[in-house]
Amino acid sequence: MVELKLVSQVSEKGQVVIPKPIRHLLNIRAKNEVTFSLIDGRVVLEKKKPGEILKEFFAAGKPKLKAPKHIDWDALYSSQFT
Repeated sequence: MVELKLVSQVSEKGQVVIPKPIRHLLNIRAKNEVTFSLIDGRVVLEKKKPGEILKEFFAAGKPKLKAPKHIDWDALYSSQFT
């Protein structure tokens, strides 16, 4: 695993700019969603994957509503998010 450390300042509103090299490497663009996790005192930022968005969509619906298993959602729609 390659470690890349870049510095960014926190604004008065608590906002932080994701440095351009990291946005480029993770292919993060405007309107993409990211997830923040706190792991052992470190903040971890991850780009949300298309499959996660679909799981959340179906989880928000009726309790018995599930994505069909015979469809590879990632293969069909991942190109729209990259």
